[in-house]
Amino acid sequence: MTDHTPETASGPIALAALESSGAGWWRVLDTDTAWWSPTMFDLFGLPRDNGVPTVEDLYRLYHPDDARMAASSFLKLFKAEEPVTLRYRAVHPSGEVRQHLTWGRRQSADADGNRWVVGMVMDVTEHVDDARLIEGERAFRFVADHTSDMVVRHRMGVGLTYVSPASRAVLGYSPSEMMGKAPADLVAPEDVVRIRGLLAERIARREAVSSEGYEYRGLHKNGHQVWLEANPRLVINGAGEMTEIVDVVRDISARKQAEAELHAARIEAEAASRAKSEFLANMSHELRTPLTSILGFSRLIGAGGGLSEGDRGYLDLIRSAGETLLTVVNDILDFSKLEAGALTLDPEPFSIAALGEGATALLREQAEGKGLELTCEVADDVRLTGDVTRLRQVLLNLLSNAVKFTDAGAVRLVLSAEDGGDGSTVLVASVTDTGCGLDPAQIDQMFDRFTQADGSVSRKFGGTGLGLAISRRLMDIMGGEIGAASDGATGSNFWFRVPLTLSADEAPTASEASRDSIGRSLRVLLAEDNPANRTLVAALLGAMDVALDMVENGEEAVLAASTTAYDLILMDMQMPVMDGPAAARAIRALGDATPIVALTANILPEQMEQCRSAGMQGHVAKPIDPRALMSALSEYARPAQEKAAAA
Repeated sequence: MTDHTPETASGPIALAALESSGAGWWRVLDTDTAWWSPTMFDLFGLPRDNGVPTVEDLYRLYHPDDARMAASSFLKLFKAEEPVTLRYRAVHPSGEVRQHLTWGRRQSADADGNRWVVGMVMDVTEHVDDARLIEGERAFRFVADHTSDMVVRHRMGVGLTYVSPASRAVLGYSPSEMMGKAPADLVAPEDVVRIRGLLAERIARREAVSSEGYEYRGLHKNGHQVWLEANPRLVINGAGEMTEIVDVVRDISARKQAEAELHAARIEAEAASRAKSEFLANMSHELRTPLTSILGFSRLIGAGGGLSEGDRGYLDLIRSAGETLLTVVNDILDFSKLEAGALTLDPEPFSIAALGEGATALLREQAEGKGLELTCEVADDVRLTGDVTRLRQVLLNLLSNAVKFTDAGAVRLVLSAEDGGDGSTVLVASVTDTGCGLDPAQIDQMFDRFTQADGSVSRKFGGTGLGLAISRRLMDIMGGEIGAASDGATGSNFWFRVPLTLSADEAPTASEASRDSIGRSLRVLLAEDNPANRTLVAALLGAMDVALDMVENGEEAVLAASTTAYDLILMDMQMPVMDGPAAARAIRALGDATPIVALTANILPEQMEQCRSAGMQGHVAKPIDPRALMSALSEYARPAQEKAAAA
């Protein structure tokens, strides 16, 4: 800015008189032409030989909170004919804040036609008696001195200009020890760059106040690090520069410690959950693998004929014991899945008549063996969409309990569909028996886990006491309800209601279709390391038009699939050398799209997802049910000639 010294009538004598009053005088024509008296430089804490500051530099000399007001008032001087008076705060380069009172007025045009603005500045710091300023400062000091958070003020280029007494508790320093320090000296080096970046972004947005703070590690006087939380208020001058930071800093070390402990506990819990899942998967495999042979061969021997009545009785006892053990294993695994929230629903269209008839068919032999009449009544057969597998599980639990606890008479299943009133269709199931009945006072607790009517029940009839608890949890997941009623003498009635949706699919699903015969010649590869299971599958498929190749591990399965075209691959999950999922991925990597069905004792959700992600299409659970195996062949097997034609 050009320094344009004014010419006065009395020359240097008049200027000296003005200066002796302690006032600073200034004269401005435009943004490039101005003059300051020597005292003006003193008033702003600048060397007298600096030259008149530029407009941008002048903004930096105003207190950030006053810069905009001062700029606005200065502009008025170039438009108004009346004088303008303003009080503002000036900030010296040392950080000292002074109170200024300025007066200015636009003059008439001079001989050259220029209209100068002239003014006077006086330092009134010693004369300010503003009760609001004094009271505000007192309030600030009182709050800062009595809060547990550390309050600081940091002047750019100067350092900390105020530190509250809480600094002793937060960082171990007294306020006097921190005065003048650069805040970066008290911050962990690895956090300094990040904080500077955050502040730079706020300055660029001219964001003095932010709703989001940040966390960082402070350096305690004793040498250790302390977790701190800050959300500073930035003081930005008219030139868009940060001149001061006012911050409230909180010690969050305890919270961070709690978060760390919670994180460690979560990791530990997740590890325990994984260990539990692995244990259940292994136990499932170890229990189901021998049960596959027990139940499979007992069915084959029984179907073969040629047994004496006594031998057939012994065989029935073996099969019954195996089925009981399988029920116990299934209950424990299902309940574990429900407890972990790992059970998901798989809705599909189904016929309520097929659901009821299928459930009663599975228990008819057991009921007839006790001389009981087992019936299924369907008011109106409709097709609904829901998790038919889980619905069947609940029905089988209610029906098997009814058959188990009824010595004479009948067990009656009634299914119907009702309008839910909200666009849904409610499936209503009722199972009534003529058994010993229930104590009405004990009905509610029967749906709790590990609970039966009384201790003698488990001794007389066996069971885990989980069946009804699982049924209730399944109803909860499906949004339904389940209950029971009894007079304690003439039998019991168990029921459930579950909202489902009507199905637009009128055709029976693959799971409902009859699959007793495949109706075509197939070539199947079986990968199974257990010799008994290989023999069982071979026996089950022996009566069908199936060419069966067998291998003992996944590596052999990959080799066989690469050299022979198969219609279906039956893959055990757990095998030596290479397991089932790895083998399935290797086969898919060869570009082979042959359907792969897992033969698995691991029926937990994570194992089923592992099957799907490896490229398998379905699974047959162990112990192998011949009907499930036939269904898999019918649903997934595709003759090689059909695949070639499709390609």
